[in-house]
Parts: sequence; C-alpha cells; structure tokens
Amino acid sequence: MQELSKILMAVNFSQDLNKENIADKIKAKIEAKLEENLDEQTKEDLEKYLERWEKDNFDLKKFPYGDLLKLAAEFNCEKLAKPLLANGFDINDGFPLHCAARKKSQEVLVFLIQEGAKVNLQGKDGKTPLHYAAENGYTQIVKILLAVKADVNIQDESGLTALHYAVCRWDEEIEMVKSLLKAGATNVQNKYGKTPLHYAAQLGYVQMVEALLKEGGADVNLQDKDGKTPLHHATDREGEHIQVTEILLQKEAKVDVQDKDGKTPLHYAAENEYTQIAEALLKGGAGVDVQDKDGRTPLYYAVYYTHGEYPRLNYQHPKVAKLLLNYGADPSCIHKPKAITAGITVGILAAIVAPLALVYATALPALAIIGITVASTLIVGGIAYGVAYKVSEHSLSSKLSGVSCSNIGEQTTAANLPQ
Repeated sequence: MQELSKILMAVNFSQDLNKENIADKIKAKIEAKLEENLDEQTKEDLEKYLERWEKDNFDLKKFPYGDLLKLAAEFNCEKLAKPLLANGFDINDGFPLHCAARKKSQEVLVFLIQEGAKVNLQGKDGKTPLHYAAENGYTQIVKILLAVKADVNIQDESGLTALHYAVCRWDEEIEMVKSLLKAGATNVQNKYGKTPLHYAAQLGYVQMVEALLKEGGADVNLQDKDGKTPLHHATDREGEHIQVTEILLQKEAKVDVQDKDGKTPLHYAAENEYTQIAEALLKGGAGVDVQDKDGRTPLYYAVYYTHGEYPRLNYQHPKVAKLLLNYGADPSCIHKPKAITAGITVGILAAIVAPLALVYATALPALAIIGITVASTLIVGGIAYGVAYKVSEHSLSSKLSGVSCSNIGEQTTAANLPQ
C-alpha cells in the first residue's frame, strides 16, 4: 500500500493529467516503479496487479487495488480525483467523502463537497463524514463539514453522534466540541441511553463537562438505560473524579437518584473508596442510609469488599466507613444481617437437638416437649443473635479505631467516633 500511495501521488502531480490519459499515466508510473530496486514481494505484487489490470483493458473502474476515487480520497490526490469524476465515477459510491474525512485529506474533501458529494450520507455503520472527523480529532475537517450544514445529531448504528466521539477523545479537543455545540449538537442518547455528558463525567474530563453544561445545556440528571446519571458515572469509574463531581453538584445534580440496582452515587463512592467524592455527596445532601435492591447501604459497601462470591471485610481503606458513620450512618445495616443469620442457624439447631434430648432423657408428654423446644429455640436463637451482633459491632469498631480523621471533613471529630 505504501508503494501504491507513492504511485498515485506521482500521478497526482503529473503535468497535463486529464480524462483521456489518466489510465496511461497510472500504468506508466507502475512500470517506472517496477524499474526501481524493490523487494521481491512488492515487485511480484505490482507485476501481478498490472497483469490483471491489463486483462481488464486498463479499465479505471476495474483498478485491481480498489476503487480509484476512494484511493484518491485516502491519499489526498485532488488532481487525480477530478479526471476520475470526468470519467463517470459516482461521487458517493464507495463513500470517498467519508474516506477523505477519516484520512484528513482536506483538499479532496473540499473538492468533493464542491462537486456535490452528500455530506450527510451514512455508511454501512451509520457514520457520516462528520463522525469520522470527530472520532479522529480533526477539528479543521469538522469545521469545514459544519460550514456546509453537516447534521451534527445524526446517529450511527450504535446511536452515537459526532459529539459523543468528540467528547471521548483522549486529547480532550475542546475546540472541536465547542464547534459542534455551536452548530446545535444536543443531548442525544445512544443505544445505551448515554449522552455525551455521561461519557465526559465517566472519563473525568473537566473541560468537556463544563462545556456540555454551559454551552450545550446538557441535562445533568438524565438517566441511561441502567438508570445511571452523569453523577453515577463520575463516582463509578477508575480515578476519583472529584472536580467533575463538584461541577455536577453545583449544577444541581440530584444526589439520591437510584439506578436499576437501587444504588445512588454515594453507594459507588463508598464501594470504590472515594473519600473526597463521598464527602462532597454528603455535603450535597446525599442520604446516608439509602438502601439498594439488596438492602445494602453505602456503609455496607464501605466496610465490605463485594467483588467475588462472598463479601469480606475491607481492612485497607476504612476512611469512607468512618466518614459515613460521622454523618449518621446506621451501623445496624452491617450487624443485623450477620446477627440474624447466626440467630436463625443456632435456633434451628436448638429446634433439632432439644426435642431429641428431651425424648431420650425424660418422660415428659409431647405437648411439654414441644413447648420446651419452642422456648429453647427462641432463647438460644435470641442469645446467638445478641452475641453475633455484639461481635460484629466490636469488629467494626476495632477496624475503624485507628483511622486518622483529620482530613475527612468538618463533621469528623474524635468525639463522635464509634468506640
């Protein structure tokens, strides 16, 4: 392909290139290339393709390397594109404008637009030239397409607009995003229900979030198909996106919206051990004891690792747990499930063992045995519940007792820590 690009670019800069001699010019450049010191494989390929093209009488539309107009667009060969159109090439067939946008071939792009190429034509994947330009971060190409009324809100097969692609660029091309917003890009949701703001929040792109809110009027509380708002995404991804969280809160993001699993942003901040985000949410009025669909509060996720088959105590980062307790989190959400399990288990054992022991050791009537069994089950189960509750309570207190809280917030003082 590298040698092909050299051949076509050489043709592009040929003198007196026109409709009649274009095939001869390409053929001559291929033959000249074969005279150069090429590696065996490249030479063999060129000879094979030239022979195949000769069998097709050097028909421009049967060029063995592919569609010539598309190749001209790919290699930015504007002078080559002109005689190709004069030879009857369809300006939209094969999507040469898409190719020019994807390859940043500005001269060919402008020429094709001037010759009537459809700027909003969608390819097989639903993408327009604007999608490709935005996806690759070509701000100038984007501006050219917008100037000729490219539709900024067309969605590809995944429901993504050019703005979605622009926002997700690793280099945060803010100028391109602002150009799209100025042209009318809106809060379009993709097939997952996500808007560009969801992605900007998820990636922690501060400038993008600010532009989408200020210049794009993005809906800060719009939920995706999982029920998550941008605030959820800011708290549920790798990296503590505290700046994005604060910006969303300033724009009146609702702090207690629950997703399809019943989780609020605070649940995710606790689960991911994001102390700063958790504190910002709590200061913003987040409910400290909101339960998800499993009945778990943020404190539960702060205390336990929930990844894997069984939850287990998290002894590494207890600051979030301590912060939640200082904001009034009910610790019984941790102790009760364990205590109830212990009480029921011991109670069942008592219900099995007690009647067997009474039958073999005494001559009491059946009703008396039943009564004693019920009583012993309740008593033993109750004692087990109480013991398990206290053990869990002590375990949590021991876990948190050594944690420094000087940087956990104004409400965090040594006086109100659990002992």
